[in-house]
Amino acid sequence: MRYVLLASVASLMTVGCDEIKSQMDSASSKAEGKPAAHQMTANKDRLEADVRYLADDLLEGREAGTRGYDLAARYVAERYRAIGLEPGGPDGSYYQQVPMREVRAADPTGGTLTLSGANAPAAFVKGEDYLVGSSAKAAEAVVEAPMVFVGFGLVAEEYDRDDFAGLDVDGKIVVYLPGAPKFLGSEERAHYSSTTSQRASERGAVGTIRLYTPDREKRFSFSRIAHYLATSTGMSWMKEDGTPFSQTPNIKAGATVSLKGAEALFANAPTQWAEIVTALEDEQGDVKGFDMNMTGRLETSSIHRALSSPNVVGVMRGSDPKLRDEYIVLTGHLDHVGIQKTDEEGDDELHNGAMDNASGVASMLEVATLLAHNPPKRSLIFVSLTAEEKGLVGSDYFAQNPTVPADQVVANINLDMPVLTYEFSDVVAFGGERSTMYPVVEAAAKRAGLTLSPDPQPEQGFFTRSDQYSFVKQGIPAVYLDLGFGNNGEEAQGEFFKKHYHKPSDEVEVMDMEALRRFAQVNYEIADGVGNMPVRPLWKKGDFFATMFDGPMEE
Repeated sequence: MRYVLLASVASLMTVGCDEIKSQMDSASSKAEGKPAAHQMTANKDRLEADVRYLADDLLEGREAGTRGYDLAARYVAERYRAIGLEPGGPDGSYYQQVPMREVRAADPTGGTLTLSGANAPAAFVKGEDYLVGSSAKAAEAVVEAPMVFVGFGLVAEEYDRDDFAGLDVDGKIVVYLPGAPKFLGSEERAHYSSTTSQRASERGAVGTIRLYTPDREKRFSFSRIAHYLATSTGMSWMKEDGTPFSQTPNIKAGATVSLKGAEALFANAPTQWAEIVTALEDEQGDVKGFDMNMTGRLETSSIHRALSSPNVVGVMRGSDPKLRDEYIVLTGHLDHVGIQKTDEEGDDELHNGAMDNASGVASMLEVATLLAHNPPKRSLIFVSLTAEEKGLVGSDYFAQNPTVPADQVVANINLDMPVLTYEFSDVVAFGGERSTMYPVVEAAAKRAGLTLSPDPQPEQGFFTRSDQYSFVKQGIPAVYLDLGFGNNGEEAQGEFFKKHYHKPSDEVEVMDMEALRRFAQVNYEIADGVGNMPVRPLWKKGDFFATMFDGPMEE
């Protein structure tokens, strides 16, 4: 059966190459020089062949650090070679090895959180009221310190907001709400939501406790957190000094508290949990912090394993002698979650990740195939990323350790898990309007008959949950195309996330291949357009992320 599958893939690749040649001949006969982007058309059969191989049982779910992932990486490298991409790894191969530390909880139920003091609840039960995760920093960690509630932990000078004001968190455990206030724009809200622990660490906190809210429970239940703790591993990339990279160096241990646990935790507090939940619905989300008059003791034991897993890197040299030293990085994460025990009876435990993210990698390969006949003026780097599912690890490593000079990386275009189950009519261009790439994105969407829509789910924080954020943090303008809610998109996407996201049922059969072709086509036109912009992509003047991360702006 494996031979039949691979032979089928090879056959489809041959058909695809013949079609590309035909399109090249046609384009050349129609115009002098470079043909317009829309004269090249994404090939549905070639896309399906890539998805079917990457989502096959042979690859065992493509978890970073496994044989299945390495098979996927080898496949992508050989596809790069066939397309004509140059090896982009630092050793002259297609691989950039990412040194990592894998971490799992020594006890599948996690560590312990013990509470004491005047306001401490009488009982606090592991698995029901709280969960304590593992740590990549130390195999054994114990933190005992007073607890301070900081609301959202938001610090935003531009809004004259500092939730830490008047609170001493140095050497203490910070208790905080997930997310960020509603008044923030979608992408700013995502940024602030993802960096609360970092702000606590910067102020000297040694531990964190994240509270579950009703909204968070609806989107990703506390029981699923417990399931992932028991069945999954975490990863961090390792620095040259042998320590794991961390944005929160002072935080030694952390816990998550359920809705039931939060009610108990605040039973004797100055502000009751019900009042805090009500305040969350206000646009400003101005929840005041206070000393909780209790001490927490966090204990965790972790199992560490050293491993290496590659980003797969291919380079397409630009056609312009002056602009070819500027690089557009296209990314799509190659990994998925592998083989896991499931919480649903009858599931097969093998998570093939067809949509997440075989679809994005297949689209990126198609973009490379279409561009290869006549590369844009700038060079392009195609990176199939490892360990996205472990916290954007592969992209963070590449963004901080690029395989070309860092100042020559001028933009990122990320392709990650569009929900391709329906005939989509609109797209959301995360990060698009923040940079001079937006007219290119707008024109590509218009040619495809698509509407550009605002983020319909700002509470989800998608902008910081995919690999483009790793580049944004290095000051690099980025765009990430997702699908909007037009043409029953809300219902279709909701059904996918409920039934298939991070489940064994994320299989090829769920996907609409014509939708995949359209997604690849519009990303191809964006990559071609950005690659041929007369001036390198720049952040808009005064943009939030340009200012936050010192990126290049328009004058």
